[in-house]
Amino acid sequence: MNPIVETFRNSQDKLVTALDGHDSDAIFEASRELSNAVSRLGDLQPADIEQSLRPIVSEVEELMQASIYRLRFLRDHSASRLQLLSGWRSQPADTYSNGLRGR
Repeated sequence: MNPIVETFRNSQDKLVTALDGHDSDAIFEASRELSNAVSRLGDLQPADIEQSLRPIVSEVEELMQASIYRLRFLRDHSASRLQLLSGWRSQPADTYSNGLRGR
């Protein structure tokens, strides 16, 4: 197996695991690893990828889609929690949004 493709697949798997664990440090680290793997993958020529690796590339595509779904879930979950916090307090919850930078 091509080590670049294998690294890319493993880093994508780590990201999904980190997202499932809701661990922000692990998500950050897995995202950084995935970014590096994508950069190396971009250096490959189509001829460098063996025909036998095509199913793995397809599997990685499914993992990427799973990551997207998990990221959307976490975003929505975080937004819901912020809305609840805003309703609990008499003022908006502090966030890192642009609207609150002027404080």
